[in-house]
Amino acid sequence: MAEESANKRIAKNTIFLYSRSLLTMAISIFSSRIILQALGVDDYGLYGAIGSIVTMFSIINNTLAVGTSRFLTFELGKGDDEKLKKTFSAAFAMHVAMAVALFILLETIGLWFLNNRMQIPEGREFAANVIFHLSIISCMFGLTQVPYNALIVAHEKMKIYAYIGIFEVVFKLALLFVLLYVPFKDNLIAFGIIVAAWGIGLQIFYRFYCYKRFPESHLGICRDKSIYKSMLSYSMWDFVGQFCARGNGQGVNILVNMFFGVTLNAARTVAYQVENALTTFSGNFLAAVNPQIVKAYAQEDYKRFFQLIFESGKFAYYLLFMLSLPVFLEAKFILSIWLVEVPEYTVLFLRCIIAITLFRILVRPLINGVHATGNIKTLNLTSGVYSALTFLPMTYLLYKMSFPVWTCFVVQAFNGIVCTYLETRALYKNIQFNMWKYFLNVHVHSIAISLLATVFPYVIIKNMEEGWLRLCFTTIFSVFSTGLCVYYLGLSKNARIMMKEKLVERLWKRNA
Repeated sequence: MAEESANKRIAKNTIFLYSRSLLTMAISIFSSRIILQALGVDDYGLYGAIGSIVTMFSIINNTLAVGTSRFLTFELGKGDDEKLKKTFSAAFAMHVAMAVALFILLETIGLWFLNNRMQIPEGREFAANVIFHLSIISCMFGLTQVPYNALIVAHEKMKIYAYIGIFEVVFKLALLFVLLYVPFKDNLIAFGIIVAAWGIGLQIFYRFYCYKRFPESHLGICRDKSIYKSMLSYSMWDFVGQFCARGNGQGVNILVNMFFGVTLNAARTVAYQVENALTTFSGNFLAAVNPQIVKAYAQEDYKRFFQLIFESGKFAYYLLFMLSLPVFLEAKFILSIWLVEVPEYTVLFLRCIIAITLFRILVRPLINGVHATGNIKTLNLTSGVYSALTFLPMTYLLYKMSFPVWTCFVVQAFNGIVCTYLETRALYKNIQFNMWKYFLNVHVHSIAISLLATVFPYVIIKNMEEGWLRLCFTTIFSVFSTGLCVYYLGLSKNARIMMKEKLVERLWKRNA
């Protein structure tokens, strides 16, 4: 009964997050067009490149965020309220200390790198520095916000994210129209101020919500050194993996800027915005499942722990593939109707990113499983160190040898295959995980279903002229063929029976 209740909570939270994401994705895609139109290609690329510097430094924040979320969720699973309160207070103190340290790093090394190593168009130096400082302010607030966001996720209160997320994107769109139609002296600076002010305002609201709903968010002084030690040890090892993962994206963005300039930065930024919108959907499902994975491990319910890892791996992939297939096939047309001016290489970048992301989403539940155990040293010492020693150095060397800009994706794809094996081995070493069973049941099965589901949409692409009609048919057949293949080939017989029973039950209640 408890398991059924937990499954319902996962489904409910997924629906909330999906509703939020649908509107967020639609408005974000439209917003990107407005931003590109208001800023121009060069300023748009400059904004993305500057953001990469801050994001690279804020990797330390992400390591603490993962640790905070894991430890808060673990204590909730254990049911220890006193330990939960101490953990939250310790996490907040650590994030404040990290915010101060990050401020010093960004205002010294980061500022030097911006003005001495980045390619900034002539006459835009002042605007670039203003955006950089605004990004630092946002980053500082974001650091101390992490424990509050982690607490909301640990309690699985996804409903608040849905409501606030919908309000956020609608209000942000209104502000962007102001940017487009109200004459500002410098649109890039105005955009930076709008983004920073809005982000800080939302963070203040989330803190107020936590204070009212969760007693453990009432800050105190934690003197339990073991809590600090556990969280810092966990975060230290996670830092290695986070550094490599961030290097795959933001590090290459800086290399592209150094070798090819801001125009190709704009192409990468646009491609990653589309990819982020797509992965938000599968990410929502994983976000709804992950607290249950941690709690199952905390309660030593290993049967459910493994079940959640296997099932979430497949369904996260299916959800992402269903949405990505029409975008992959119709990338050129979608970008042409979305953007007034499509930066060169954007179509190629987008297709490469989608393919790599689809492969890597399959291993995400395994990484979540390792994080649930708390023993992440092996994971980050193997895949993290390997990635650090190969990806960025190899990409830099190839660019130095005048290889084309898309070479980074070839290196990234090879790197991802090796890292997937190393990450699977890490879970095996922790809890005797059957890695070959996961590879066959999740990786091979999912990719086989993908190939079969692609047949009908590909036939349409080859036999119809590019346009709105073909886009509609491609989208419809992509969803239909994927859904059909997943239902008959991706679900077990018991799962299909259960789905039918639930559907009949809901229809019966509605007609009663």
